[in-house]
Amino acid sequence: MAGGTAIAAMRDDASYGERRSIAGYHRRYKDQKSRTESHRLWVEKNSFDRERDSMEITDNINVENAIMRLNIGGSSYRIRAKSILKHGPSTFLGKFLSLSHEKRLKWADSYFEDSQEYFFERAPRYFESIYDFYATGRVHVPKEFCFDKYMAELKFWSISKSKISNCCSPFNQYCLLPMANALEKDLFIGLYCANLRRKLWNVLEGHESSKWWKTFEITSTSFVVLSIAALILGSIPDFQVPEIAVAAHSIAPATYPTYPNSNGQTISSTKVFKYSIDVPVEMVEHPVFTYIENICVIYFLLEYLIRFLVAPQKLIFARTFLNIIDLLAVLPFIFELLLLLIGIGGHNVRKVRWAFLTVRLLRVLRVVRIAKLGRFSPGLANFALTLRKSKNQMQMVAIVMITVIIFFSTLLYFLEKDEVNTTFTSIPAAFWWAVVTMSTVGYGDSVPQTIPGKLVGSGAIVCGVMVLALPITIMVCSFL
Repeated sequence: MAGGTAIAAMRDDASYGERRSIAGYHRRYKDQKSRTESHRLWVEKNSFDRERDSMEITDNINVENAIMRLNIGGSSYRIRAKSILKHGPSTFLGKFLSLSHEKRLKWADSYFEDSQEYFFERAPRYFESIYDFYATGRVHVPKEFCFDKYMAELKFWSISKSKISNCCSPFNQYCLLPMANALEKDLFIGLYCANLRRKLWNVLEGHESSKWWKTFEITSTSFVVLSIAALILGSIPDFQVPEIAVAAHSIAPATYPTYPNSNGQTISSTKVFKYSIDVPVEMVEHPVFTYIENICVIYFLLEYLIRFLVAPQKLIFARTFLNIIDLLAVLPFIFELLLLLIGIGGHNVRKVRWAFLTVRLLRVLRVVRIAKLGRFSPGLANFALTLRKSKNQMQMVAIVMITVIIFFSTLLYFLEKDEVNTTFTSIPAAFWWAVVTMSTVGYGDSVPQTIPGKLVGSGAIVCGVMVLALPITIMVCSFL
């Protein structure tokens, strides 16, 4: 009986405990629901406040104090809205800042309610330089970063590659090239025929968005190579012909026969004997090379004019190094065309001494066309950048070389000037010997004859090796 009473009591206690547990569960559920509802109202209120703040930021109201809170791969960042807007609306954060909170949630990977941070699932170490860009206006990239990975990061944050600082190699080699700048579409906003100009600009400047860039690159490179080949082959005597001119002391024009012989006239590579009067003959390149030259120059000129017309910032375009090279490549053709328009073309150029000398001088500039290949070669661009980065070291080497050259030339002059048949007749005459000796070339056209002079020459060789070896190491380190 007592056992039954105990069992009944235990059942009552269990029933009471169960009822108490259920009641507690319902009470906790109501409390949690209440807190959830309160949290929902708080989120809606704060969302409205954030949206209002976003509108205030967009409208430049109290922009000095507005802060954008980001979480990149677990690292928190705070960026002033002023710093973001300073770089325009073309960047990712510039567009992100102008959105409402609901739209920002669609762009971001997640949102942290407690810290009010927009989360992006990206590597924080790559974002450090992006953050620095908004603070300083330039992108500085550590050398250990993967190039392709970092370029993808710049593309995600919509930051132009032209913002990469010149001190960051090898990333900055693409800054010298007119490559991959399609993110700056806002440069064409408001311009005449903006869409057409932007498309042509993408083709001519090699932007990533242009599918015709490779075709244009091959075409331009082919014209450059063809032009240089015509210039080189035209200087070979086997590919030259006598120039047609007017014979001296003769009224009738004299057409010289085709080189090397014919029709009973004595012909050499330098003179034609006609009417017993010696007429100098100048050998010129074959007309075929002239036609090739004209075709190439016309292409270069059209390319430069189209590039200039579609450029969004013409002053900056004209001052760019590669564009200056393009202009120098067509300058001789333009000058000869102007002379032809004012009646000093053809053989009449020889009658005007200044025009003749200017034409010859400008024709030397045709060799700069080979520098046009730098537009399509990242390696050449990186080499040019290496030289520019090493300019301080190059200046130091130049000063030391000039000092040492003057020093050894002066010593050798006073030691060798009294010798028979000496080539060191003056200090400037000894400069050539000093340069050849210090560079360890040693042509042998000028050599010291006395023992003291030979000792000075030995010292010049040792100094030359030491002076020239130092900057080579510095340049190699800058190139890597």
